[in-house]
Amino acid sequence: MQLINITSTPIEYKINIEPGRLEMKQADNARQKMTSFPSELSIQSRNIEVRLDSTRMRASLNLRNPGEFARYYGSQGMQTAYENIGDRVQFGNQISQIQDGVSISQVVQQKMLEQPTTYTTFIPSAGIDISWQPQQLNLDYQPTQLEFDWQTMKNSMEYVPGKYQMDILQYPKVQIEYLGTPTYVPPSADPNYEEQSA
Repeated sequence: MQLINITSTPIEYKINIEPGRLEMKQADNARQKMTSFPSELSIQSRNIEVRLDSTRMRASLNLRNPGEFARYYGSQGMQTAYENIGDRVQFGNQISQIQDGVSISQVVQQKMLEQPTTYTTFIPSAGIDISWQPQQLNLDYQPTQLEFDWQTMKNSMEYVPGKYQMDILQYPKVQIEYLGTPTYVPPSADPNYEEQSA
């Protein structure tokens, strides 16, 4: 006769596994920005220049402006003064030689007989000064220019690790059940004890 009943309940669980994955996001297409600068042509020209300077020619004709007039006749007056001073010194030197038989009347007479110095000249005695600068033409050409600005995109990658999850739905247990009746010592301790008659 079986007096003990043993009942065993196994563990009950649920396992959820999510594998790891690699997520990649593909970038958009590359973009570019193009800037165009048109060509430029710059032209700078200067006409021929001819300069005519008639200052010396007008001076030879005694046609001077007030400043040149004052300077010219000032220098002429100074030169005339120096010449007169020289003549007076020479006259004084001559009359100082009376001891050599020279009389003052002879010196004066010799001075009066002197003829003035004459010059032959053509007017105008100077021509026109001519100077010139040739024509100039400067060209500055800037060719067309293109500028490119590239904007490249990069692929992005992200790793998502895997997951392991276990849920316990029921814990294991062992249940022991005694099927017999208890044994009392002494037997008289049994509440259902009936003393047997002899």
